[in-house]
Amino acid sequence: MSLREEIGAPILVGTHHRAGTVWMADVFRGVCSTLDLRFFSARQDDVPRDFDVFVHEHSRFRFSDLPEHRGLHMIRDPRDVIVSGCFYHQTSAEEWLHERRPEYGGMTYQERLRGYSTFEDQLLFEMQEVGSHTLHEMLSWDYSQANFWEAKYEELIVDVELTLFRQVFEFLNFPHKVMPQCLKIVDQRSIWSATVFNRRHVRSGAAGQWKTYFNETHRRRFSELFGDALVQLGYESDDRWVMAEEP
Repeated sequence: MSLREEIGAPILVGTHHRAGTVWMADVFRGVCSTLDLRFFSARQDDVPRDFDVFVHEHSRFRFSDLPEHRGLHMIRDPRDVIVSGCFYHQTSAEEWLHERRPEYGGMTYQERLRGYSTFEDQLLFEMQEVGSHTLHEMLSWDYSQANFWEAKYEELIVDVELTLFRQVFEFLNFPHKVMPQCLKIVDQRSIWSATVFNRRHVRSGAAGQWKTYFNETHRRRFSELFGDALVQLGYESDDRWVMAEEP
C-alpha cells in the first residue's frame, strides 16, 4: 500500500494572515517533498485534482468543490496578529501593499500606514483595516468540523517537544513509520531552530506581544470594534483585559 493510500484522504491546512502561514506552508512543503506527496499552496481555483496537501493562507476553502478530506486549522491571538501586521506591512514588498487605492486618497496601504507619525496611530489603523479582515475570517470559520484539528499558534510555537505536532500528524492519518521524518521536519523548520529563522516574515514568534504595544486606547478601540471576539476565539474569558493596568 502506498503512503497516499495509507493516509486515505487529502489534507487541508488553513491559516490566516500573520498567523503562521509561512511556517505551516514550509513545514508541509518539507513533509511532502520528503515523502513524495503532492503539495499545493495558492488559490483554490488552481488546485490540481490529485493534490495531497493544500495550504490556504486565509482558510477560504470551498468545501463543496473539494474531495473528502482531513485538515488542520490554525488561529492566532488577533491582538498579536495586529501587532505583527503593523510591523510587517511597513516594509514588506508584497504586491497588494503597493497598489494605489482610492479609499486612501491614491496612496498605497503601506504609504497610508507609514504616514502616521506614531506607532500607536499606526497600530490603530492596522487594527481597523487588515487586522479587522483577518479577525473576521477567524470568526467566520466553522469550528464544529470534526475532520479538522483546531490549533492555536501560541500552543504550537512552544511545542519544542513536538507532543502536539505528533497528535496533529496522527489525526491527519500519517502512519507511525513516517512520524520521525515528519517531526524532524517540524523541528528543523520552526522558530526555535536558528537555522531557519526567516527574518523577512518572522520578527518575533512570541505570544502576548500585544501587551507591550497596546495601551488603554488600543484596548478600548479593540473592544469597540470587535466586542467579545476574543471570548469566542478562546483567548479571554471576559472583557476584564480591556481595563487591565498598564505594565
